[in-house]
Amino acid sequence: MNASTMKTLGVALALLVSAFAGYRYAAALYTADISAMRADYAARAAQLEETYRAKERESAEALSAAWDARDRALSDAVDLRGDLERVRREGADLRRRLSATKPGACDACRAKLAGCVGLLEEGAGLLAEGAALSQRIAADKDALAKMK
Repeated sequence: MNASTMKTLGVALALLVSAFAGYRYAAALYTADISAMRADYAARAAQLEETYRAKERESAEALSAAWDARDRALSDAVDLRGDLERVRREGADLRRRLSATKPGACDACRAKLAGCVGLLEEGAGLLAEGAALSQRIAADKDALAKMK
């Protein structure tokens, strides 16, 4: 083998070794970059998960508070039913008193009074039904508004 061939082989071998060393160096840098990116991604994912868990807790607490407010409003509606029953009992009592009176000259007044008592009972029933419906709708609306 002559000297120029040896030099050419030496230069080629040196280029090959330097290319391989450069590749290994670049691979080491890429590996370090990739591991840094993974660590950054893991830290960001943990931070986002923590943020979302906090929002989830807040939403759960808001939902719980809204349901409690709705339940309180519905219990108020139950209290109105008690008032309705009182008005109905008073109406029934007035009817008994009216029927216990002796027939006489005020039969027309008695008939009108009986009609008024009937209308009063019907109105009280409708009023209680409307109030219960209104409270239920308001309670549901408030519960939904608090969730947002």
